Amino acid sequence: MNRQHWQTNLGGAISVTGTSLIAVGVLGNLTSGPHSTLLWYVALLGFICSALGKGITALFAADAGTVNNIAAAVDQINQQGASPSAAPAATKPPTPTIN
Repeated sequence: MNRQHWQTNLGGAISVTGTSLIAVGVLGNLTSGPHSTLLWYVALLGFICSALGKGITALFAADAGTVNNIAAAVDQINQQGASPSAAPAATKPPTPTIN
């Protein structure tokens, strides 16, 4: 695990834990009724998918620090302008016309 992303991982872990705790309460209330078994399994599958999706999202999400570093690098490139040593564009952009 990359230590740089501990905030994102922590947020994902808390979210997954919350979804799991909600599942315990909801599934406990679905234990009676004519379709209780089917509803219980459908709800369980929904909570598992939700928790898994949140965990994977948090695991692979970029931290604010990483996004800020990339934004700063892009801003620096934009301020410097095009590099004179860069290859020319493959096609020339069309000239705008005024109607």
